[in-house]
Amino acid sequence: MKTTIKTLGILLFIFTFGCKTVSDRQSCAEKTGPVINERYNHLQDTLAHYAALGHVPGGVALVYEKDEVVLHVPFGYKNRKEEIAQELTDIFRIASMSKQITAVAAMILFDEGKFDLDDPLGDYLPEFRNPVILESVDMSDTSFTAYPARNQITIRHLLTHSAGMYYGFDADTLSALIAKSGFNIGIAKEKITLKENMQRLSTLPLLHEPGEQYNYGVEIDVLGRLIEAVTQAPFDQFLEERLFHPLGMHDTHFYLPQSKSERLVPMYMSTEEGARPSVFPDTDFPIDGAGTLFMGGAGLSSTACDYFLFCKMLLQGGTANSQQFLSPKTVEMITTPQISRNGNAKGLGFGVVSDSNYYRPRSEGSYYWGGMFSTFFWVDSAKELIAVLMLQMYPFHDYDILDAFEATIYDVIEN
Repeated sequence: MKTTIKTLGILLFIFTFGCKTVSDRQSCAEKTGPVINERYNHLQDTLAHYAALGHVPGGVALVYEKDEVVLHVPFGYKNRKEEIAQELTDIFRIASMSKQITAVAAMILFDEGKFDLDDPLGDYLPEFRNPVILESVDMSDTSFTAYPARNQITIRHLLTHSAGMYYGFDADTLSALIAKSGFNIGIAKEKITLKENMQRLSTLPLLHEPGEQYNYGVEIDVLGRLIEAVTQAPFDQFLEERLFHPLGMHDTHFYLPQSKSERLVPMYMSTEEGARPSVFPDTDFPIDGAGTLFMGGAGLSSTACDYFLFCKMLLQGGTANSQQFLSPKTVEMITTPQISRNGNAKGLGFGVVSDSNYYRPRSEGSYYWGGMFSTFFWVDSAKELIAVLMLQMYPFHDYDILDAFEATIYDVIEN
């Protein structure tokens, strides 16, 4: 099987890209073609094998180890039906991997003394000043009962997903409440502003007392509106001026310019017969959406290279391109456990490996996240490692490719 995997990978690599092999210390953004250090040949072969089997149509992988991009390759097809090969510059909907960008943007303002983490959110966004806790929902008319919260929501609660907000994917009652409020999670084409959307969100009750526990929700989206309130500038403009442009993330957008629309990767889904075109609604929102809603928890699209540049800045202690984006102390803070959860923890906007017995081989202290449409990243500071895997599938069931991606990387590093 190993010979077959290797042969498939090499043939696909040569057929699509030629046999150029590059390994140096340049940034991925300065490359014009794939990069693969010979130590990572097996990883490239393995990814190509998953695509050849049809478990995924294709994707882009990037690995950075000790000041060097050691792997940056596309594999498989961007469009299987038309047999259009995946390309390095293809753009993926990163969904919840938008959250880390928004969290860092907020912490830039924290570094500048614009707010303290334990400030009440209501001091900046009055609509959130008097939160209430959900008691019951009458599904006949989606009315609810609630009681006043003892505590105010703080900015720290937003960053740690502990304010009591929610998406409602896993509960009919919560989904009904969200639908009735009109709140848009950011993956749709509605013409609405972030300010208007947060007004809708503020009418919803919380699941629990602010700060009481972790619950994955829309808190990071509220951070985007907080940034607007503090800076008096549109959230997307702040990201462009303070992060995207200076970092060189030129392909990261909420809504893609028409000139880049053909680079957006089609959406697929896992089925018993393998990857098939997805039926998820509104997957073309980055192209033909209204262009007015900038949801920092779910709405961005990006490339593997762009996201790597963001991660590299964090690995370098908040510095990139001779510019200090965050202080080293703040980078340490956001990647330090704040709330513990089942052997791993949540920092300020990031997941953090806090237990050496964590089931993955990442070092303790590694920070990570993933997106609903099957994009993944982690930064292992102890190994001076960054890994980014961009797929485009929902729903996605074949997580073996992620396990193989990670296991192979650490096998190379440790042997």
